[in-house]
Amino acid sequence: MEEKKPVKAVLFDLDGTLLDTLPDLVRVTNATLRGAGYPERTVEEVKWMIGNGSVNLLKRALPSPDLFTDELFQEMLRNYLRYQNKKTKAFPGMKKTLRALKKSGIRTAIVTNKPYEAAGEVARKYFGELIDFTIGIRTGEAVKPDPYTTLEAIRHFGLTPEDCLYVGDSDTDVETAKNAGVPYAGAAWGYRGEAFLREHGAGNVMEKPEEILEIVAKRGE
Repeated sequence: MEEKKPVKAVLFDLDGTLLDTLPDLVRVTNATLRGAGYPERTVEEVKWMIGNGSVNLLKRALPSPDLFTDELFQEMLRNYLRYQNKKTKAFPGMKKTLRALKKSGIRTAIVTNKPYEAAGEVARKYFGELIDFTIGIRTGEAVKPDPYTTLEAIRHFGLTPEDCLYVGDSDTDVETAKNAGVPYAGAAWGYRGEAFLREHGAGNVMEKPEEILEIVAKRGE
């Protein structure tokens, strides 16, 4: 990474980066589809639909995006509250890495396209005080790769984009970091993998969460 300014905050994507939420997202998606009388989706299908917010996940899961309705989306949000956090777990090494960041005085934030309330609940349940700030999507707000929520997190800390490191597992995250002007590191342990991330413009890709600490240390030299 060319950027040498010390890291003062690490901004994390949630699904596929901090947490393996895929099993629960499959359940939420299929409960919504099943309730509306539509065919269910496989785990592999849902994995590639994640990344651009719940609205887009539902549109992609439906037989046709034209079938999307606000009523159906509201049912999906209710299913989030019913079924999330049943099988979700942090990726190996992630909590250890967050504890090390906290000990070093590095701020941490979750920037996700997950609905705002659900994002906060997940952050509290799995990470508690290890995460300093969480921002999800409220109705009508722009979703990633729009930089709005990322820049909101940066402003919350009183920092600049160059003070931060953005960690995410998808092409959406690559674009988000670029649009916000934040140095990026790809999470190859997530849902897209190293080859996909590099194909979509990620110049820096990590194999495990602990490598975040190496990047922070290198930026501090």
